[in-house]
Amino acid sequence: MTELYRRLQQHLDQYPIGFPATDSGVELDVLKYFFTEAEAEVVLCLGLTHSRLWRIRRRFARTHGRDIDEGALGEILERLWSKGSIRRSTRSPYGYSVAFLAIGMFEFHVDDLTPELMRLMHEYFDAGFKDEFFKGMLPQLRTSPHLKAIVPEHRIDTYDNMRHYVEHTDQKIGVANCVCKQGEALLGRPCTQVDDIEVCVFFGESDYVERGRGRYITRQECLDLLDTAEKKGLVLQPGNSLQAFCICLCCGCCCGVLTAAKKFDKPAGLFATNYFATIDAAACNGCGVCVKRCQMDALTLDREARTVRLDADRCIGCGLCVTTCRPGAAKLQKKAHVTVPPRNLELLYLAILAKKAGKARMLLNLLKLAAGARL
Repeated sequence: MTELYRRLQQHLDQYPIGFPATDSGVELDVLKYFFTEAEAEVVLCLGLTHSRLWRIRRRFARTHGRDIDEGALGEILERLWSKGSIRRSTRSPYGYSVAFLAIGMFEFHVDDLTPELMRLMHEYFDAGFKDEFFKGMLPQLRTSPHLKAIVPEHRIDTYDNMRHYVEHTDQKIGVANCVCKQGEALLGRPCTQVDDIEVCVFFGESDYVERGRGRYITRQECLDLLDTAEKKGLVLQPGNSLQAFCICLCCGCCCGVLTAAKKFDKPAGLFATNYFATIDAAACNGCGVCVKRCQMDALTLDREARTVRLDADRCIGCGLCVTTCRPGAAKLQKKAHVTVPPRNLELLYLAILAKKAGKARMLLNLLKLAAGARL
């Protein structure tokens, strides 16, 4: 049994967001949580792009040296999709593909979390997955500033203007409970920023809704959520592509991304962001409101000097400190070098894979995908 799950770990580890091995072997416990042995055998036959049932069945025979009944295979795939352990295309006849651990399997299990899964996720993040998630890669999410933090002379790029994006998107807009806030509450650590945890926004046709774990909302309801995020002190983290696939409204007490990043010495370098905060010590009155608002522990109050000090290596440019600074001491500045996100989700993951695998391996991977082979 261990050999099967090790093969699955190695299979999943080759994708843009991998599944690294650890000294403790906790990654195998995570896989055993998500997949039975029969399900693990099927997932070994899935790839990065959606494949139809007949192709998966043919791979199964080649991989395991035996056939599988088409009806039984279909039932396993639908069960895996229903519980959020793999991806499925939006229209029938369906295709199926692997899901990353994050953003993926973990988030898809919203409303179906257990304390056991949360303990495993925390252990795996600390043992090695946080390094896979952050280091040397193009982030899956970016940090966009709250508009109230942008002074009039700043021109904010469209992809960083979440209100503009929501107002002009032609995609459906949906919302689901925040899996991080929900999970931490199961461990006895409810969110200190908000009581209502239905704050994770997604765009387009969504299996969150099909699986009963989310709902579609109006454009105005989404704009109201962005207002709530600013008032309650939540960081705006949209998907890191021009065609945003989500907007996560994140807190520093629950969010897996923020809490994991804060464990690094210089977390600011791990984020895709085009802004950074500055504090004018002469204008600061030392009220400390911004310190409480900062979700990255980038601000500290110097009570003796009655001013706030900023650690630039921890600032991700969200603008929360600026929006409530009455003296106007906190300002948000645009970086000299602006990074433009990839056009869509597919190009984002291809870019991540290219950084991870290198150019030569990437070309081989593209040829495999073009031929319909597993990656």
